[in-house]
Amino acid sequence: MKRLFNSFPAWIAILALVSCTTARQMSYLTDMEYNKDYPVKPAPELVVQPDDLLGITVTSSTPELAAPFNLFSDGQSGQKYIVDRNGNIEFPVLGTINVWGATLTQIRDGIADGIRANGFIKDPIVNVMLENFSITVIGSAGNSVIPVRGNSINLLEVLATNKSVTNRSDIRDVMVIRTENGVRRSYSVDLQSKDLFDSPVFYLKQNDVVYIKPKGVSLSASGQTTMSFVTAGLSLISIIVNTLLWTSRSK
Repeated sequence: MKRLFNSFPAWIAILALVSCTTARQMSYLTDMEYNKDYPVKPAPELVVQPDDLLGITVTSSTPELAAPFNLFSDGQSGQKYIVDRNGNIEFPVLGTINVWGATLTQIRDGIADGIRANGFIKDPIVNVMLENFSITVIGSAGNSVIPVRGNSINLLEVLATNKSVTNRSDIRDVMVIRTENGVRRSYSVDLQSKDLFDSPVFYLKQNDVVYIKPKGVSLSASGQTTMSFVTAGLSLISIIVNTLLWTSRSK
């Protein structure tokens, strides 16, 4: 029995190693140090593209003066404007405005300046929102489209909200697909590295696609059960072989 018992520590060591490896594979930001300051990059402003949907509201201390700029408004998010293929919107009174490549702040200030410059309202308050801000998540834990409220969201917030990462996900190679100015590009992000904060896709933009790749071979529930039985069977066979070898040598 001596050989049999001597084999147990080896099995325990292997199991411990596998457990540690699995835990480390699911750990985030493993290279980030405690009590150390890291510079923070502010979230960049969203840039408007063709096919975006803008909600624009104009208000004033004199409501009747603002009314012509809020045609068909729902009273809350303002009128909706689809950006055409040339990057234009048709705005009441002011006419055609090109917004392609402009930030929401630039559009807000431009409309306010136009209203003031033409003497329509002295104190216009303009609010501009991106109404079609959403992120698509696909991959190992299912697919979903996440609508975003506000003008900023980062990759970690999306993954936490979506619960899209499992122990079968490859968190060292998360793909973000971004389309801008007619060009589609993919980026790789390592969730175990602090460098993810410096990635150009850490702060997500409208219509970004986040792909959570599966890690290795993804088995079905029945396949996982079969693999468990196979693993247990191999372990039992190994113990029996060790026992037989010990018995044959002790005779």
